[in-house]
Amino acid sequence: MPYRRGAYGTKAYRIGLLALAAAITLAAAPARTYTGKAVAVSGELVTVSGTSVRLYGIAAPVAGETCETLYGARYDCYRHSIDVLQALIGEAEVSCIVTDTDRTGQKIGVCRVGGTDLAAAMVARGWAFAYRRLTPAYVGAEAFAESHRLGMWAGKIETPWQWRSRQLIDKAH
Repeated sequence: MPYRRGAYGTKAYRIGLLALAAAITLAAAPARTYTGKAVAVSGELVTVSGTSVRLYGIAAPVAGETCETLYGARYDCYRHSIDVLQALIGEAEVSCIVTDTDRTGQKIGVCRVGGTDLAAAMVARGWAFAYRRLTPAYVGAEAFAESHRLGMWAGKIETPWQWRSRQLIDKAH
């Protein structure tokens, strides 16, 4: 009987094994940390030493979104959420651990100032929402803000995803 090369010796098998090893290496790659002075770009996005990082697990008001006070006065909650995030950052050094990217290639991570998680602080103050589809990590902070009527919870609010949906419906009509 002639020697027959098994599947383990084929070129396709070796290429597949290399691809699997590369995938495992990428998946297990350590998170990248960015540290330095930061600027709030939106209520959920900071630029740390020139690198943009979206805060993991939250959604803040989007550009053009307005909120209403308890008495019906409209205000720019998008701008206000930026101001609150910038106040949390102040002049302190920010450290972001980037662990993922979104579908647009935007870096996503957990950013801290002096040990304080900026996403948790934004949600607990009522200027961002817990993004439950990503993580339950900030649900308790959101419940706190809502129950104490903090930030946007002091009046009438819409989540950013509700606001975007309404904008699409309004444009269609």
